[in-house]
Formats: sequence, structure tokens, C-alpha cells
Amino acid sequence: MKTKKKLLTFFYTVGILMMVMGLYAFKSANVHESYLPQTPWKNLKVLPQDISKDSLDYLMKGYTTALSVKCSYCHAPSTSDASKLDFASDLKIEKEIARGMIKMTDDLNANYFRPHFPEPKPAQVHVVNCVLCHRGVANPEKYLSQMGSMYQTYDPELINRKEKILEQMKKQ
Repeated sequence: MKTKKKLLTFFYTVGILMMVMGLYAFKSANVHESYLPQTPWKNLKVLPQDISKDSLDYLMKGYTTALSVKCSYCHAPSTSDASKLDFASDLKIEKEIARGMIKMTDDLNANYFRPHFPEPKPAQVHVVNCVLCHRGVANPEKYLSQMGSMYQTYDPELINRKEKILEQMKKQ
């Protein structure tokens, strides 16, 4: 009889333990952070307020790659802990310059490239981006300063060649 009670107690204990472990497997901590509701961003002025964390991370990694810089190039250190960055701070001028560049590329894509895409037109077009000019350099001034001498090698007679040929054909 005592053996039967001990055996029954053992099985109850094992059963309860298995049930607790089974419920622990379904706890919500396994949910990926990008699926959780996003808290409002503190200082987004150009990018949309409803941007997800993973989309924002993807954009920021693209900027750092295109300019070959680290996050600290645009983001100021935190006042409470210098080893962390204060992403909402506007203390660095580079952040304001980056906002202007984002507006510029969005404008170029929306006004000069999107109208020429076939129907149905995509909501966003990304033809012009940071790496187009920066090419892995934070300040592309030296690279871009040589562009004038490159364009002087072009023959002005070749410009608008197609239009000139069409005009000649109309005259005949």
C-alpha cells in the first residue's frame, strides 16, 4: 500500500512537471521583436513615423555602408552613458545633412524616375540612392570635383543626336 502511494505520488509529480514544461514552451517571449507593436519614435523628421524597427535598421545599415561610416558619424553620444548613442539627439550637423540628402533622393526618384515606370507604378522607386554619389566615401567632394573635366570630353554634336536626326527626317 505504501509503495502504491509512493508510485502514485511520483506519477502525479512527473505529470505536473510535464504540464508546467509544456505551458512554458508557449510563453510569449519567443515572439520576434519586429512583430511587437512599435513604440512611437522620438525624433523622426523625414522618415515615416510608422516605420518598423527592422525597416529602420535596414535603412541605417544601408547608409552606413554607402558612406563607409559608423552610426556615431551622424548620432551623438548619450549624455548619461558615453558608450551609447542618443539616436533622438540633433546635436550633430551630419544628421541634418543626412535628412536633406534623404529628401533630395526621394524627390529625384519621385519626380524624375517614377513617372517613367510602366503601369502599375510602384509606390516608391529607388533608382537614386546614397551610394550613387558617395561610393563608400563620407565626403565625395574629391570624387565629384573631377566630374567637370570628365564632361568636357564629350562632343556637343553628339548630344540630342536622336532629336537632330528626327528633325532632319521631317525636313526631307
